[in-house]
Formats: sequence, structure tokens, C-alpha cells
Amino acid sequence: MADLILTNGDTATDLLAAAGKTGRIVPWRDALHDGPVTADLEACTALRVEHLARRFHLDPTELAADFAARDALLEGHAAFDRIELWFEHDLYDQLQLVQILSVLAEAGRTEGVKLVQADDFLGAQRADTILRFAERARPVVLADLDLARGVWADLASPTPEAVAARDALPAGRLPYLKGALRRFLEELPAPGSGLSRTEEAILDGIAGGTVAPVRLFPEVIRQEEAAFMGDWSFFHILDDLASCDVPLIAGLAPAPAGEMDAERFGEAELELTPAGEDVLAGEDDHVAMSGVDRWWAGTQLRGHDVWRFDRAAAKLVAPQGKRG
Repeated sequence: MADLILTNGDTATDLLAAAGKTGRIVPWRDALHDGPVTADLEACTALRVEHLARRFHLDPTELAADFAARDALLEGHAAFDRIELWFEHDLYDQLQLVQILSVLAEAGRTEGVKLVQADDFLGAQRADTILRFAERARPVVLADLDLARGVWADLASPTPEAVAARDALPAGRLPYLKGALRRFLEELPAPGSGLSRTEEAILDGIAGGTVAPVRLFPEVIRQEEAAFMGDWSFFHILDDLASCDVPLIAGLAPAPAGEMDAERFGEAELELTPAGEDVLAGEDDHVAMSGVDRWWAGTQLRGHDVWRFDRAAAKLVAPQGKRG
């Protein structure tokens, strides 16, 4: 029977094939840090297709077919003697890895399953360098599956409390997961400013003179310990900051209805609004002014009283309505 190789995206898929890996090489292709998730794979895929199609103006029929084919291979894992999971250290990959392992956990499948965890970006490799990560491949064991299933259930929960409570993870199991979950928590609004870590970096970069979105994106990404966000997710955050009730940035033309219109981001010259300056200075609160309506995994952040994360104290802050 053939091998199945699951990895993070098309670039890694092409590199692994060029390096001589055989069998079915399948990209997972989902930015799970952006939008809702739920524990069950079929239900999660339905949610993801709806969100991604709306958020990124993708064809929902094509996207659903692509995800259905991907899911069928994973759920039909018994047809493969060997399964290799090739994933990186960043949040994007760690969420994909946990979701995949949680599916394998339902069947208790460890036989023939190996995990290749890279501490560098697979897409930045060449065909003659990517296989160096295979030297650190190790068998997946039941403890990995149990951990992944628990973490995925935590992420799918309606509050971020269970994720924030995972201060300690078993040593050596999934060594990059703790850092990835901490980074994910930092995408919750902060007390005082109401800004996520990415939003704060965006405002700070604009204040520092980087006004072109195509230059701002790499500048913000360079500040990451393990960069995880693609440019389309980033550009949508710019849209969110420019189109909220009290805009924090100006200079970005509105998106045409139903279109992403990438040219807008090449032509824009961004600037902070007075409200953006006040929020960046800690004198006003973005969520208090404009509210929020987005998902953080299984947690819906809606309105003006939402879950927050204090990055300095590494502490989750509950909505006012849930305190006491």
C-alpha cells in the first residue's frame, strides 16, 4: 500500500516531491488561526469552508471539494501502511498538526505513523535540503494522540480558558505546541488598548513611518519568533482596522463588494487616525470604541465585553460579565 504524507501547504508539497518523496503528498491548506473551529472534522470543515470563502472571497464549491478530498484521505488512513506528518514550529502548522493528530486519535492509529517536526520553514528549503528534517522523524505514540485530542478539544471550547490553563505540556511530546498556543492567546485583545499583538505591531509600524502595506507586512512578520501569518490574513486585518466603527487607520480604499482587490494594498499609503494614535498610546480602547465580531478558534468574540489576554502578565482576562 502507498504512503501518505501530510504537510502544511503547496510549496512544501512540491519540495518534498522534488526531493524524491513518493506516495500521496497532501497539503492541509488551512489557516486555522483565522476564524472558527470545532472538534469534529466534518463539522469543522463545513465551518472553515464557509468562513474562508467569505473572508478571502474564494469559490465555496471548489474549496469544499478540496477539503472533502483532503479529509477523505485522512479518515481513510487505514489504506496507507505509512503516514508521515511534516510540520513546522509556528502557530499555523501546530494547529494543523493538532487537528490531524486528533483525527488519528479517534481510531488510535499509531502504527506506521511518523512525525517530522521542523524548527525552520519548510517552504524556505530547497529540494536538496528539505530532507534533512527527516533525520529527526520519530514514531507517533498514543501519548501524542491523547495530547493532541485534548488540546484540539480545548481550542474548540466556547472560551479560551482551557487553552490558557495549559501552562505545562508533557516534555518532548510536541515541543513547539506550548509556544504556538501562547502566541495564539496573544491574538486576543489586550486589556487597555483592545489590540491583538498583530494589530499593535501594525499600528506601531505605521506610526514609525512604514505606510505601504506591502512593506508593513514583512516588517511585522520579522518581529515574530516563528512567523505564522500569510499576507492575505494580514491584509484583512488592515481592512478590519480601517473599516471598524471608529477606524484606527486611514489611506486604504474600501474593498469592492465581494472582492479582495489586491491592487488596493499595493497603492495604499497608510496613516493612523487620531483614534489610532490614542489607542496606540494606551489612551483609548479599540474594543470599547468599536466592538469586535470575530472568532478565536471556538470562542466567539462579539461586542464590547470580550475575552482578553494580558501579554505582559501572561494572563487571561475574562469579560466583565463573567467576573465575580
